[in-house]
Amino acid sequence: MKLPKNFPIDEAKLVRLDTLLKKKSIPLIPLSSGADSFNNILGGGFKKGCVYVFFGENRTGKTQLCHQMCIQVFKHHQLTSSHEKKSSNEITLYYDTENTFRSERIEQLAGLNDLHYRNVLNSILVSKIMSNDTLLMAINLAEQKIISHPIELLIVDSINNYYRSEKGDPSLSFSHTKNTFLRILEEILELTVQHNLITLLTAQITPNFIKNETIKELPVGLHYLDHYFSEFFYLSHKKDNGDKNLCYIHLVNSQQNLEKKLLYEVTSHGIVDYKF
Repeated sequence: MKLPKNFPIDEAKLVRLDTLLKKKSIPLIPLSSGADSFNNILGGGFKKGCVYVFFGENRTGKTQLCHQMCIQVFKHHQLTSSHEKKSSNEITLYYDTENTFRSERIEQLAGLNDLHYRNVLNSILVSKIMSNDTLLMAINLAEQKIISHPIELLIVDSINNYYRSEKGDPSLSFSHTKNTFLRILEEILELTVQHNLITLLTAQITPNFIKNETIKELPVGLHYLDHYFSEFFYLSHKKDNGDKNLCYIHLVNSQQNLEKKLLYEVTSHGIVDYKF
């Protein structure tokens, strides 16, 4: 389709509706999180072409989930891909804005799953991100990597780290900070849909000042995130009477599944089902 030159749409980013519907009509097995409680909340697991936003305070396992999904997608890729695709190792794009990615943790989880940790590490393309301008540039360059490699999983940990810090920076205009953040969200959504990726975003939080609310924290920049994405999961924790740390995953918004809240545990084996 030829567009008029003054039409403000990039033709390269157009997706044919019949192509999109064909992708949606192909029955795909959801990618397991490795924990039945998470799979239950997710409607069976992570689905391609979807963006998932996980928010919550520290010690709820957000970064743990990112590491665990690198393992899960590697296992899935080994089971389902042809020999030719298996030889092309890179299947995960991991954008680390908080400097929390740990190769040692990947090695530990790989060992627990009887996987060679070097093969798993070679499957993860990690980018250390130092600003939102850097993140936008990295995401803009991601498409060529996705086209040339069988990328299945896109992770940003966390999506709003630099938006949070840069909006208070007097050397940066708020307009620039906001527009860069919006362009990042738009590009992520386009990449996810156009290339049928599973996208996992973690988000930093701010207090919810409405009293007696079940959701005690909200993602920073929620009004922008909510404009682009629909699947939001609140991770929280509290101590029980025996001083045990109880973690909850709460599906607070979804176009696919009903609201639900379940227990889980964060252990040395990763995120696992809560044992009563």
